[in-house]
Amino acid sequence: MQLALIFLLFGTLWIILTDVLTVSLAKNNLGFITKIQIYKGVLFMVISAILIFIVSKKILLKQYQLQEQLNKERLLYKNELAIEVFNAQEYERQKIGEELHDNVNQMLGVVKLYVEHAQMNPPAREEMLRRSSEYLKETIDEIRKLSGALVSPPLDDIGLVASISELSHAIVKIRKMEITVRTAAFEESKLSVNQKLMLYRITQEQLNNILKHSQAAHVSISLQQCDDTVTLKIEDDGVGFDPSAATRGLGLKNMRHRLELFNGRMNIDSSPQEGCRLQASFNIIRA
Repeated sequence: MQLALIFLLFGTLWIILTDVLTVSLAKNNLGFITKIQIYKGVLFMVISAILIFIVSKKILLKQYQLQEQLNKERLLYKNELAIEVFNAQEYERQKIGEELHDNVNQMLGVVKLYVEHAQMNPPAREEMLRRSSEYLKETIDEIRKLSGALVSPPLDDIGLVASISELSHAIVKIRKMEITVRTAAFEESKLSVNQKLMLYRITQEQLNNILKHSQAAHVSISLQQCDDTVTLKIEDDGVGFDPSAATRGLGLKNMRHRLELFNGRMNIDSSPQEGCRLQASFNIIRA
């Protein structure tokens, strides 16, 4: 477009100016006018070719520079994403280690003490073994919860909506909290398994944040689909927070990176004592 405009402008000015100059020089001499028109045409082609070459070279050079800049930005983004993924993996490992150390390891330590006490004190053996059995049951439940958080749900079998509902029911059992799941305007059959898993992990991460920090009594989860755009909304009535102070949290970064893999976007609206509203959306056809 730029080259065409330059060529159009140059051609228009050339015709007007050279015709005015030819008329002023020829003074009705038709032979002279004919020669001038031939020379003018040849000169126009030569100048046009030179002009096109120069302008095209500048345009190509500019495009090359823009492409180089884009490639550098893409490489920088990939490096940053790789670092964030590595940090997220380390964060997950740290959380698993803390859970094993703080809960499972301590409970197994108590079981060991009970068993040793039962061996050294026969009259108390039955009571000690009973308590050991109770702690072992709690340990098994804790390991089951930990493995459940790590292993992907069977989305192909029970589906995304059912998996989120099961997750909500499990939370309600251990915490006095009301969780509402709305999916009336959502058709998960159009989503790929990876897209379903992404939505599930974002929901899981946000519910974990709510459990740890919000002190919320009510949580609303809604999945909506308008044309090819899927939107996940999670709202709570907890204590809220300052989003600008929480943007560096690995949990939020994990959610954003999961969405970015599908060209999605996420927005968090919160303020102290005003709860939190998370909205994540992506376009199905861009995945």
